[in-house]
Amino acid sequence: MATKKTVKKETAVKAASVKAAPKAAKAAPKAAKTAAPKAAPKAAAPVKSNDPEENIKRFAKTPLAMNFVKAHNGAWNHTDWLNFLRDLEEKGYFPIDTDRVGLILEDKKKAFNAK
Repeated sequence: MATKKTVKKETAVKAASVKAAPKAAKAAPKAAKTAAPKAAPKAAAPVKSNDPEENIKRFAKTPLAMNFVKAHNGAWNHTDWLNFLRDLEEKGYFPIDTDRVGLILEDKKKAFNAK
């Protein structure tokens, strides 16, 4: 038979564990948040347009042209050009005025070579 002291201890232990459980439950999500790396925010998908003028404006605001010029060290061939246009199409920039894309690339090439 359990004595009064043992019963009081068991009751105290149960009460303490019941009180501790909610605290542990609250702490667990905080620990999970700090331990897990934050997911990178999703980049907004480019808004596709059927308007060539809108597409050239969107393209001109991106670093795509300068990245292309840098990747090709300011010199590219016709195959590189066609691959670049295909990349633009895959990224949702078509229809686009390819002559104006070429002019933008040439401007970026001048800036690249001026350095």
